[in-house]
Amino acid sequence: MESYPKNIINKNKKMRLLNIALFILLLCSFHADSTEHSVKSSTISSRIQIKDINQVLSAQSVGTLVITRNRFSKDTQSLCTGILIADDYLMTAAHCIIDHMTGEGVLNAEFIPQYLGDGKQIRSRVFIEKGWVHKKYLTTDYKDILQFKNGLVSLNRKPNTSDLAILKVTNSQTGYGLGKQYGYVAPIAAEDVLTTKKPNVSLLSYPADKSGNTLWYQQCHLTEHKSLIGKFDCQIYSGSSGAGLLIKAPNSDKDRVLGIVSSSSDNGLSGAAVLFSTEMIQDIQNIIKNRTELIKNFSAVKFKTTPRTYVHIENLCKKEIIAMVYSEENNQGMVSESKIPVNTSVIFNSIQSRIWYSHIRDLEGKPYNFGNDILLDVNNKSYYFKKNIIPYKNIGNGSVFYGDYFLKVYCI
Repeated sequence: MESYPKNIINKNKKMRLLNIALFILLLCSFHADSTEHSVKSSTISSRIQIKDINQVLSAQSVGTLVITRNRFSKDTQSLCTGILIADDYLMTAAHCIIDHMTGEGVLNAEFIPQYLGDGKQIRSRVFIEKGWVHKKYLTTDYKDILQFKNGLVSLNRKPNTSDLAILKVTNSQTGYGLGKQYGYVAPIAAEDVLTTKKPNVSLLSYPADKSGNTLWYQQCHLTEHKSLIGKFDCQIYSGSSGAGLLIKAPNSDKDRVLGIVSSSSDNGLSGAAVLFSTEMIQDIQNIIKNRTELIKNFSAVKFKTTPRTYVHIENLCKKEIIAMVYSEENNQGMVSESKIPVNTSVIFNSIQSRIWYSHIRDLEGKPYNFGNDILLDVNNKSYYFKKNIIPYKNIGNGSVFYGDYFLKVYCI
C-alpha cells in the first residue's frame, strides 16, 4: 500500500503507508492440571486454524488486542489475545497492557473481537480507556520483567500469579458491552475443576509463528499445577499472551476460563497460565458488578487511547482491484493506494473526520465505486474520487463514528 501527502502528490514522491506489523511481548516457562477425554499428547496438541467464527463455540468470545507503546518518540505496536469473561469485560495478561518503563497503562489499547486474521476482519474494534490490573503487578512485579528498548517484554522469565488484567470493552457504536453482544466464557476457580491428573484443556489464540495474525485452536493437557501456576503442553508463541486457558465445566460441555496464559517454554512447545483461586474469582465478580469497595487484589488503570476511524475496503468482485483513499487531517491531505485481491479487505489510514474520498478501479483501469466529487493528481496522473461520509453512530452524544468502517465493492 502506498501513500502520497497532498503537498507532494504532483511531485511524484511516494510514501509507504505505515503497515501495522504486530508482534508482542512475553512468555517464558511452565505447564499445568485438569480434564475429560484422554488422547495422546502428540495428537491432541495439533493446531487448527479458525476460518469460521462458528467453528469452535468459544471462538466467538475471543479477539486480538492491538497495543501501542511510545519509545524515543516512536510508537511501537504489539499483539496479545483477550477473552470476553462478562457482558462488559475481557481478561488478558497484565504484561500485555502495562508499560514496563513507567508501571502505568500503555499509550493505546484496542480490542478487535472475533478477529480471523489480516483482511478477514468482521467486527469493529473497541477503544479501551480503563481496566483493572493486579495490585502486586503494578507495585512490584512489573519491575522484574526484562524489557527491550522498544518496550517489548523479554521471553526469558517465569510467570507470576499477578499477571492478570481485566479491561472494560463497551462498543461505542451500540453502547453494549462486547460480551453481551457476542457471548462470553465465564471464569472458574481451579479448585472447583482440577480433580484429575493431566486433564484436557484447550486454547484459542493468535500465535506469532503463524502469518497474518490468524486465530488458532488447540487441545492439550494440564501437566501440573502448583501455587496457582499451571503448566500445559499447548504450543505458545508471542501473540498468545493473555489467552484464556479453557476447561470443560463439571458435568457440562461448556468451556470455562481456568486461567490466563502468561509465558512459554521449551521453544514454544509448552506454556504456563495464571490459574484463578476462589478469592480471585470473587474479586473478578466484584469488578463485573461494580462493587469497587470490595475489590482486594486489583487496582484501577487508565489508558490514553485515542479513538479513530479505520476505513476498510473489501473486494467482492471476481478480479483484483486497486483502491485509493484520500482524507485530510490538520490541513494535510494524504492519498493511500493498495491492490486488493478477490474476497479480501484492506485497512487504510485511520481518519479523524467524517469525510473521505475513494477511487477504485480494476487492473485495466476500469473504474468502480463511481464518483467525480474531487479530481486529484496522483503520481502525475489525474483521478476522480467519490465523496464518502461516515455516519454519526456513537451512542448518546451524536459524535463522529469511531471504530472500523467497511466499504464493500461489487464489480458489475
